[in-house]
Amino acid sequence: MFLHKNKVFQLIDSKSIGGIETHVLLLSEWAKCQGINNEVLFLSEHKSNPLGERLTMKGIPWRYLPNIKSALKTFKTEAMLLATHGYKSGIIGRLLASIVNVPVVSTYHSGDLGRGKVRFYSWLDIQTSCLADQVMCVSADIHKRIPSPAHQIENFVKRHHSPRTQGKQIAFVGRLSEEKNPESFARITRELSTAYAIHMYGDGELKNTLRGYSHIIFHGEVQMDAHWNDIGLLCITSKYEGLPLAALEAMSRGIPVISYAIGGLPDLISHNVNGWLVSPDDEQAFVMCINEWANLNSVEKSALSERVINRVENTYTCDAVCPKIFNIYNAAIHSKKKKFL
Repeated sequence: MFLHKNKVFQLIDSKSIGGIETHVLLLSEWAKCQGINNEVLFLSEHKSNPLGERLTMKGIPWRYLPNIKSALKTFKTEAMLLATHGYKSGIIGRLLASIVNVPVVSTYHSGDLGRGKVRFYSWLDIQTSCLADQVMCVSADIHKRIPSPAHQIENFVKRHHSPRTQGKQIAFVGRLSEEKNPESFARITRELSTAYAIHMYGDGELKNTLRGYSHIIFHGEVQMDAHWNDIGLLCITSKYEGLPLAALEAMSRGIPVISYAIGGLPDLISHNVNGWLVSPDDEQAFVMCINEWANLNSVEKSALSERVINRVENTYTCDAVCPKIFNIYNAAIHSKKKKFL
């Protein structure tokens, strides 16, 4: 099992809460429960730091790295291992860790390479993956683009023990941005009967454009724990994905998902068994799947809900995935030690 001495640092650059931040939070919570000395480091200090606030609530240590000199000193004197998340922390973290001979593990989360400068940095992040002692990816599509040997791991969520409810909303949960393709969800649901309650949770640059769809009830960026019980069906219309945590969060509560067949979602969802998969951009097929869900009776929906929960609990919970991640951390530590013996 993992060595309970020195410190594991989770390195991230963050000013919001998304899939990467949730991954780091849940992984850090699990490490704390196991007695592992784990701390989260932020590359930059932003005006808003919701991840830092949540780490504080959970009693998980974190801090900012004020400059490169401080980062090098911290890694050299305190780190047993550095784990990087996101392209900025990946590029910088691997370079600095190589200078002070600290083992480093990089996790690749995003299915979207971005545009402009972001696309260049994403490319550079991928090309420098060889500097990591171990590499992890959260979907097969991401795995294919990494030139270095890599482990494919599942994203994960907490196991939920709350009573199963059958909400009524058809919902989109995610950032209102081009890669998440919320306009496809808006067009699809505009074709439905007015009897459906259509809700959208999230914020982003497409917010004003989407306001033109009067059939949608907008909630903005909210704490989803207060809203999941109202949702009966989650729709994912993204152009790119790794393995979205929104899908796992929904399914862990028994909420079925209809999604375009992208990223790691075909591994998670078995079509017509525990959800529905649709060919990308086939909006008419998406509408048909929504109607199929709506036509299920209460007994059929309850049975579907149980299949959905079982799928997540068997493979995609913290207790199932986090030990695999820390085993990979251990492998990186031991391989580094052998290299310098």
